[in-house]
Amino acid sequence: MDAVCELSGRPAPPRGAHPVRALYLQVLEVVATTAPEALQPGDISAAANVRSGVLDVQVPDPSEVAAQYIEQLVDDLGIGDLSRLAHHAALTRQEAAKGAATVLGFAGPDLEETLCELGAHSLVDDIAERPPHHWGRLHTQAVRAALYLCLADLADALIDASESTPTPLRWRNGAQQGQESAETCISGVKRHILVDRAEALPPPDMPIWSHPDVAPVRFTWRWQLRPGTSERNTHDCGTFPTPFAARHAAECAVTAMASGRCDL
Repeated sequence: MDAVCELSGRPAPPRGAHPVRALYLQVLEVVATTAPEALQPGDISAAANVRSGVLDVQVPDPSEVAAQYIEQLVDDLGIGDLSRLAHHAALTRQEAAKGAATVLGFAGPDLEETLCELGAHSLVDDIAERPPHHWGRLHTQAVRAALYLCLADLADALIDASESTPTPLRWRNGAQQGQESAETCISGVKRHILVDRAEALPPPDMPIWSHPDVAPVRFTWRWQLRPGTSERNTHDCGTFPTPFAARHAAECAVTAMASGRCDL
């Protein structure tokens, strides 16, 4: 659970018998019980966007079923549980505005973008200023619509992680703060792998309600393959939302290279 949240860049819910953790597990169990190779990364998010009217494309039947199940889970929540889910998911203004646009009928490729933004952000401002028990129908629907998409992204993170088998590496602190390094042998050649900050992003779209696990300064991460003593070329791969995601990607790449399925 926590690993999938880190891969998707979303805060993990509190441990133990917490309602948000229980709901996340229900979402991930739907993916886990789907037939192997029936879904590809992005399918469930695409299905959620199709159901919201944002996209008009064909999606696989299993992704449609999963998106419908996510909607039902969120629709069954009362106002208290709904606001708790939005808080622990660190729902941002940008995400809420996307949900508001679908509720207001402003979502679609042919509509005036400025009008969409003004109407949606006005509704989000109202959501942020009101306590949940003072939300009206549109406020509640906008939050629900945003959470459909957030949970679909979480489900897709599990599909993405399930497609590769990582080779566990022994990571240690690097030469600079925030760096992590490891060593591996691929086809008889010793390789050095470094996980490091790739870049600092502009000030992030912070959660509507304060969340302790969302840092005010956000970084992206990359992993770098460094050659042995006889080579000079390095290879960078990024960006990833967390250092855990970068380490996971590096370990999956090591597996692929060792089996001859890819070559850098």
